[in-house]
Amino acid sequence: MICVIRFQSDERRGIVRLLIIFMVVFYKSEVIQCQGYGSRTLTRFAQIRELYPKISSHGEARFWRMATNENFEVHPCKRECVPNQHMTCYYYMVVHYDETMGPGCEDYLNAQNRYKVGNREYINIKHIKSQQTQSPYDDCKYADGVRSEIMVVNGQLPGPSIEACAGDTIVADIINSMHEITTIHWHGIHQNSSPHMDGVPWITQYPIEPGQAYRYRFEADHAGTHWWHSHTEHQRAFGLAGPLIIRQPRAENFHAASYDFDYAEHSIMIQDWMSDFDETMPKSILINGLGRNVNATYKNPTLYSKFEVARGGRYRFRVIYNGNTNCPVSLSIDQHDLLVIASDGNDIEPIVVQNITLHGGERHDFILQAKRPVENYWIRVKGHTFCAINELHQEAILHYMGADEMNMPKGVAPSYAYETPNAITFNSIDISPSKNRRRYSFMDVKALLPNKLVQNLKPYSTYYTSMNIVNRGGSFLFQMDDITFSMPKVSLLQTRNLGIGKFFCNRTQHMQMGFNCQKRHCRCTNVIGPMPVFQMIEMVISSRSNTAHPIHLHGFTFQVVGMGVLGKDKIDKVQEIDRKNPLPRRTSKAPLKDTVQVPAYGYTIIRFYANNPGYWILHCHISIHSESGMAAIIKVGDDVQMKMCPVSNCGLCNSVA
Repeated sequence: MICVIRFQSDERRGIVRLLIIFMVVFYKSEVIQCQGYGSRTLTRFAQIRELYPKISSHGEARFWRMATNENFEVHPCKRECVPNQHMTCYYYMVVHYDETMGPGCEDYLNAQNRYKVGNREYINIKHIKSQQTQSPYDDCKYADGVRSEIMVVNGQLPGPSIEACAGDTIVADIINSMHEITTIHWHGIHQNSSPHMDGVPWITQYPIEPGQAYRYRFEADHAGTHWWHSHTEHQRAFGLAGPLIIRQPRAENFHAASYDFDYAEHSIMIQDWMSDFDETMPKSILINGLGRNVNATYKNPTLYSKFEVARGGRYRFRVIYNGNTNCPVSLSIDQHDLLVIASDGNDIEPIVVQNITLHGGERHDFILQAKRPVENYWIRVKGHTFCAINELHQEAILHYMGADEMNMPKGVAPSYAYETPNAITFNSIDISPSKNRRRYSFMDVKALLPNKLVQNLKPYSTYYTSMNIVNRGGSFLFQMDDITFSMPKVSLLQTRNLGIGKFFCNRTQHMQMGFNCQKRHCRCTNVIGPMPVFQMIEMVISSRSNTAHPIHLHGFTFQVVGMGVLGKDKIDKVQEIDRKNPLPRRTSKAPLKDTVQVPAYGYTIIRFYANNPGYWILHCHISIHSESGMAAIIKVGDDVQMKMCPVSNCGLCNSVA
């Protein structure tokens, strides 16, 4: 049943606003019979979209102006970037429950749309598309061919790609039609002028309640390959994520002369996939929402993602990894070199490799030169660590225009055992020095240009923090500084002037109070700081377990100045070791990132210029770890130094400003 309730109120300024609250309760039946729809079969997004009113003010779509921009593929902000020409980009994003292998997938399972190669069946997607007449919002979410409940935006898996130019203002109206809270984080955007738009519930905003609308408005302040995703519980693991591509004028693009084409269709979004909300181990890996379930016993045909190139062209590919479990992945393309040019939206000196490793939250850009014979080639993604248990791998197809689309690539058949011959790996899990240069860690990567704010500057303060997984009584605790993080009861940024600091905790306070958090379970809102504003901050982050963790800091881009492994016996003494005999640090052209691996029983040293006052979360980007307590808050500056947020955003209720 879908209910639409309207409320109207007059504000002081005489502006009439309409606040629409609609609650959606989904049943397992495929057809919703409500409000005169009879037995029409529509996707869940189509049901919401048809029921949701388009509101206008003075003849213009004021509140839901983006209702005319539902199809992001033809959005006016998707354009060639020109210096000093900025736009305000409106997006309409309905967050809702959906399903894979739903009614929209009937055509995909029709025998007329299948073909067989060897002993496997595949789907002729081109034939299906040529026959379809329904709205694009009725598209099938095929995933790995296994039916499951998912969470998506605008009926798409992965979510729609937002593309804009650096300096544009992005306005995204979020409609939460689920029966649980949600928020959206804009991963890679610094939010210098809008810390209240970072999208972390109970830290930078109050969550978007079921039935509520919320407007995010912020400047696209950082060009590069980024992504948006839910920052609430494990929602991004089930589909609430999509690309966020911020381009820049050609004259400002250091790599512009190195490639010919930068298409949205060449964004590769990888995800470790679980088919049930209760699962903690991935069952598949998806590439742009598609792929084969290598361990399933079902008979459904396979549907691979396909990326098209023309022979002779040079193409920029943007790879995003929505990793939710301890499953780093590596990507390769048969018979093609990959020229890596950027990481986390930051340019690096180009490196030619054949394998690229990604940890959860990371993004890497590479240039592919299409100079091979006109054929189809395997794009291979291999899962490691947890994904190695079930030997998870996935494939997509690099299709040269002119090649027979029905042909499968001629290379070695997909298998977990396959290794790219003589491959050089970028961002290797193994960070030990490679004598023959067969692997690169970020200690081998050079920023394309030195960062003037960080280059060779001595840090004002050094902070030491650690991550650990503790087995206590058969239960695993996920911690930073021996503290299991718990969310505050009020949003910190909005209530910062109300004396909330007395509810914070940190390792120093516990030691002063005589608490030994290695012997007792300490659970609280761990706040590190306040760190001084406009000073160089250094953090030495260590992993005290046999697990590598991708660490992500909101609000900043940092330089990776150190990385190494000390071993199980020494890692607990990293602070003592560093003060007696400083760990190696590299400041010249150290690469810039916002998400980076902290190796098992090792450390990573980062530096950033604290020019963005606020409460910023620092957390492991494995969602199972962070949502279980492996996080802390970095408080930069005093409360009075933090930017004021609009009144409409600071109240206890969410609204659209």
